[in-house]
Amino acid sequence: MTVKKTTDYFRVLLYFLFGAALLFLRYIGDNAEPIGLALVYAMNAAGLSPFVSSLSFFLVSLPQSEFSQILLSAGQALVLAVSFLIERRLRKTTAKRTWFLPLFCLSLSLGRFVAFAPFTPYKLPFDLGFTLGALPQKVAIAACVFLLSAVFTVAIKALLKKFLKCRLSGDEIVFSVLFFILVGVGICRFLSVNAYMGIALFVLLVFACATKDATAIVCAFVLSLPPALVGNLSPERFFFYGVAITLFMKSGRLAAALATLGVFFVYGYFDGLYTFETSLLVQSLLSAVLPTLLFILIPTPVIRELENKLVFYREKHLSRIAINRNRAAIGEQLFEISSVFREIQTTFAALGTTEAEEGAKEYIRGLVKEETCKTCPQYRACGRKGVFDELGKLIDVGCLKGKANLIDVPSRLAEVCVNQSGVLYAVNRQIGDYTKYMTETENAAAGRALLAGQAQGVSEILKTLAIEQSEPLRIYTDKERALNIALLSVGVVCSEVLVYGEEDNPTLSLITFGKADVKKIAAVASELCNAPMIISERLALSRDKFCCILRKKPYFDAAFGVACAKKTGEVASGDTHSVLRIDERRFMVALSDGMGSGEYARRISESTISLLESFYRAKMPSESVLSTINKLLTFSKEETFACVDIAVVDLDNGKADIVKIGSPVGFILSGNTVKVLEGGSLPLGILDSLRPDTASYELMENDVLLFLSDGITGAFGSTTDLYDVLKSIPAHNPQELTDTLLDRALNAYGGVAKDDMTALAVRLFKAAA
Repeated sequence: MTVKKTTDYFRVLLYFLFGAALLFLRYIGDNAEPIGLALVYAMNAAGLSPFVSSLSFFLVSLPQSEFSQILLSAGQALVLAVSFLIERRLRKTTAKRTWFLPLFCLSLSLGRFVAFAPFTPYKLPFDLGFTLGALPQKVAIAACVFLLSAVFTVAIKALLKKFLKCRLSGDEIVFSVLFFILVGVGICRFLSVNAYMGIALFVLLVFACATKDATAIVCAFVLSLPPALVGNLSPERFFFYGVAITLFMKSGRLAAALATLGVFFVYGYFDGLYTFETSLLVQSLLSAVLPTLLFILIPTPVIRELENKLVFYREKHLSRIAINRNRAAIGEQLFEISSVFREIQTTFAALGTTEAEEGAKEYIRGLVKEETCKTCPQYRACGRKGVFDELGKLIDVGCLKGKANLIDVPSRLAEVCVNQSGVLYAVNRQIGDYTKYMTETENAAAGRALLAGQAQGVSEILKTLAIEQSEPLRIYTDKERALNIALLSVGVVCSEVLVYGEEDNPTLSLITFGKADVKKIAAVASELCNAPMIISERLALSRDKFCCILRKKPYFDAAFGVACAKKTGEVASGDTHSVLRIDERRFMVALSDGMGSGEYARRISESTISLLESFYRAKMPSESVLSTINKLLTFSKEETFACVDIAVVDLDNGKADIVKIGSPVGFILSGNTVKVLEGGSLPLGILDSLRPDTASYELMENDVLLFLSDGITGAFGSTTDLYDVLKSIPAHNPQELTDTLLDRALNAYGGVAKDDMTALAVRLFKAAA
């Protein structure tokens, strides 16, 4: 199969540009100095074709009239081409780079220039006290070209292999700038200063459009050097071009182009542009109008592609790749651990009590047959008639009732059996042991169910974490660049900026120097993200270097109030409350009322609250939390009951998930309205299974959530009376609300607390900007 080679148009364009550069470099001096040899050497060293580069050097020498110079250029090009071809052949055989031969041939070519090139000595701008003839000047120029070959090699390699792919080092940037300055000088001398001005303005506009920052002013300074060296054109003109383009580029390409023309015409007025001859006036106008027009006509996708490449070039990808790889590895490990706990839950759930129960009944039947029936003369006859199956039915009924009676004996067994009293005695004796065994079995099953539930809860937590960690961080490079520029404008210098997370809930991390104003940082970040941002963490990296982490500020903030009193005569209160911050955007409030009063009730209540805090802090599902606590309380040999109110509130939207388990009424106070929260389930610890009353409410600004223990509600005659009391108490301050409510409850009891009393209030208000 024949493979058709396609033309590499990019490489063709590259050779054309280098050929133009060789042409311009030849016109830097008045004696056709071989500065282009440095570029030919650099092109070959960078891996380009020795034949094409040498041929280009020879072709640009053809416009010269003297045959000797053309012949000299041909010899120089041929020597360099042959040296690099030999060097590449040797490199293939020895796998080593042999730079001696190309450097020797470059020196030989420069020696030919010193020995044979016609040369008119330059008049030096300063007096040395002696005359510097043609030969010393040619030697000095040859030495400069030899040094430039090293400079150009670094620059060309950087431009070909690293430009728009990764950051250039300091020497690569300096050497590349020097290369472009020399080419610019050649353009000014070969074409004209006006032609160079047109090219420079176009380059400056494109560069500023791609970067959109103050580096355009630096670019303007570099572009101002060639006309300043050749035509004595003052550099401040380009400085004003750079400032105008930088200021107006954010408003669009048209605005930047018009600003450039505005600076041009203003300078033209002071330079006397409008008094020039028509030909010079047209050239000057074209040098400004053509580049701005071409810049406006560039297709938007081309500009976007250039911007994306610059953004990619500026980013630190390795750290982000490392972060995402670590997140993926952690997520995978968490998912594997989640699967282990899921298997544990499945295993415990599969170990039921049915097999144990059937086995115990079969064991009882075997013992009765062995101890009682086997000595009976009718034993074989009963076996043939299937009477022993009827014995199994008697055992089933006895296990259900706890004891078997004569009326429970099946009719077939009663007709055949001659020792019914002995059989009943043996069955009932074994049923007593069976009851003890089944109690132990059921307790073990309950323990397995508890462990299965815990394993399921842990599995769900780990699975959620695995999904969160496995998702790669979303990166917003445009926001990073905008944030860096905005912070710099207010005097905050950042060496690194990272924006990641969800678009509506981003996280900002930045490295600052010195005592940066955190208020300014938060204000700039809030304006950029169009949402209030706060500095959640500030980590010291060194004495003057800090890492600031900003997150979106929740829409709401919360104020809490609690008032409590223990029952008169008791040493401790059975009421316990909790206010727990689950994460930056959610919190939990809970009120637990242990059975009775005193130290034992306090322990029950504290245990319940402690378990709630631990489980919710671990972000375990609510169903697993409540069922686990219920089972733990039912395991106790004593009666351990607890009435619980729980609310988990989201500070972003005010959503409150409320759970009531055997607790008295609660309330949501919203302006002049009062919403009653009721629950009908039994307290924790009474039944093995639990069906709590759950509901979701959306709290608004200044709404108050109020939980009460039965000591408070019992002080008033009815819910209606309590409702009337609440309407008469201001709810703006939650602490004042709970204190007043406790005082009125005590007054209703006649000043003596007849039960433990607790009031817990939460008020949402809009967070300060």
